[in-house]
Order: sequence, then structure tokens, then C-alpha cells
Amino acid sequence: MVAIILDYFGDWKTRRLTCPACGWTGTFEEGLTELYDSLQDCQCPGEHGSASAPMLAVLPYPTLEEWQAHAAQLSPGERTYIGQIENGRERFNRMKLRFASQLPDLTEPVLDLAWDQEGEEVVIRLGERKIWREPVRYEALWRYEQVLALLQAKYGSRLRDLAPTPAAEYHLYGDKVAYPAAVQRFRSRLRRAWEASGHRPPGS
Repeated sequence: MVAIILDYFGDWKTRRLTCPACGWTGTFEEGLTELYDSLQDCQCPGEHGSASAPMLAVLPYPTLEEWQAHAAQLSPGERTYIGQIENGRERFNRMKLRFASQLPDLTEPVLDLAWDQEGEEVVIRLGERKIWREPVRYEALWRYEQVLALLQAKYGSRLRDLAPTPAAEYHLYGDKVAYPAAVQRFRSRLRRAWEASGHRPPGS
């Protein structure tokens, strides 16, 4: 069964869902719901023995642009929430790393950097030294890739790694199960480029 994709601004609160396996019928909120950062889903609450309960519907949360397009329908609390998102986006665009020239000069022959997080900011570190900091973004593989490219432009073949710390993993990966492997591919590619430039791996 393919789960129904519901519209947050539609009739999802009153729409009746029916389980094709057991015949249960009810609304989204009467089912077994689970919350994620970018959506909710609803499974059938009926009896299914050893079989998994069917997924009946998925409710994606709106994008900022969708919230803005439905501004007239928003409650005061939702308007406050959207204002916070807009302010966060504006702050990020104002403070983010844009050019390699903004990065400090470093003299170390090998640079193993860390993608760390302090509070609501991403911090790029060399050991205990803070190289750059900017507002954190959620599910930020795209930003990891952008910053990595700027670091490579600044430091060239001396850059050997950009390793996420445990503190940074939640916002970097979010609910995207493929993101850890994607980051590892970027890191492996970076390491190969470092070795191809004439550097020798430790112990070789």
C-alpha cells in the first residue's frame, strides 16, 4: 500500500483514512502518529498480528514559502513561528561564509579540520582553534559541501579532512539516513586528493 500524502493546509484533520488490511477507519490524529522534524506519519492502530501496521498517510510540514503563501490562514502562534524562521534565514545569509578570502591563513602542513557545533552555530575547528563560525542549518549536507569547497579553495592540498563531531551530527544529518554516507564520501574524496598531491598516509 502506498501512503497518502496529505496537504497541511487541506482537510487532513477531518479526512477519513481507511486501512486496506483490517478495515479500520478514522482521522489522521486517531491513528498511530509519529513526529519527525520535517513530517508526521500515521499508521493503522488496528490489530495486525505479526504483520507490521500499514502506513496510511504522511503529512509533510510546509516549506517557508508555503507558509508565506498561506499567511492569511495562520494562527498568531504560526505567524510567530514563521517570523522566527525568516529571522533565522536572514541571520544565516548575513553571517555565512561566502568567500575563501574570509578564512584565516594557516601555516600547518596538514589540516584535519572538524565540523563542530556550539549552541546554534557551526564551528570549523583546527584542534581547539576556531577557524570559522556561522549559524547552524538543519539537514545541512548542502552547506557542508559548500563550506568544504571554500576550505579547499583556501588551503588547497593541505586540507586532509573535515570531520563532523557528535555535537554537530543532529543538525547536519537530521532525518536523512543517507547523509552520513554522503559525508563519508566527501571525506574519502578529500583524503584521496590529499594523497594524490604527494602526501603519504600515516604509517606508510
